[in-house]
Amino acid sequence: MSQEFNENPNVESEATADSDFAYKSVIGGKKNTRLWSIISFVLAILSVPFCAVPIVGIIMGLGAIAFSLYSKKCLGYFDGLSLAGLMIGIFGAVFSVAALILKNIILAFFATLFA
Repeated sequence: MSQEFNENPNVESEATADSDFAYKSVIGGKKNTRLWSIISFVLAILSVPFCAVPIVGIIMGLGAIAFSLYSKKCLGYFDGLSLAGLMIGIFGAVFSVAALILKNIILAFFATLFA
């Protein structure tokens, strides 16, 4: 019977390293990632044309803002994509709210016109 004794307790065994790698690859153990920046940028770009459908534009704009701020939290700084996502997301959300208000004003005007 041979038992392997680890002389250095600070060295991880290969089994622990392999399971740790599997966990990180499945769960996404790397916290400093640009994925949130990319999601923020894509949602921000999509929020602008969806100003025509104001509720969807508002949700996408707010999602872009939230992902941009989460990206800053993970990275520790605003990278280019998250900063662009933040600015365009604010633009998309504001214009979606404006489109919603304008749509309601126009509907109210025509409702009183033909009543």
